[in-house]
Amino acid sequence: MVDVKDRLSTAEIEAFATSMDFVRAYSIGIVSVSPGEVTIELPFDERFSGPPGQFPASIVGTAGDVAAVTSCLSLLPPGWALATLDFTVKMTGAAKGDRLRAKGRVLQAGRTNSVGAADVYAVSGDSEILCGTVLATTRNFQIKPEKTAA
Repeated sequence: MVDVKDRLSTAEIEAFATSMDFVRAYSIGIVSVSPGEVTIELPFDERFSGPPGQFPASIVGTAGDVAAVTSCLSLLPPGWALATLDFTVKMTGAAKGDRLRAKGRVLQAGRTNSVGAADVYAVSGDSEILCGTVLATTRNFQIKPEKTAA
């Protein structure tokens, strides 16, 4: 396990997540970060709905993947990054709301692979209803400095 002082900062975690085009396209925002736990939100957008007025399973899965994987990122040391190897989404109810809130947590933190999970909720006002759960595996890697031409 990495010592708290040797972990990526919240700013570095947010920068990594928001550097991905799909995160920006879906307007995914990070709500909170603590070691091993990340909460994100994704607003409803009719362009990405299906059935009409609801989030499709693919978007529920994306929200859960981002939360689960980013929670794994929160335990990595500076100079490390990760990528999703796979994820599974299980729908537990209708994903109908103003936004999705995915609460990610680390299940197993490893050197080369980690496993995270996220519960995804459809949120309207103060109401939060579980609509899916995601299990994700990451590949962790050290970022190598780019070589410059001589």
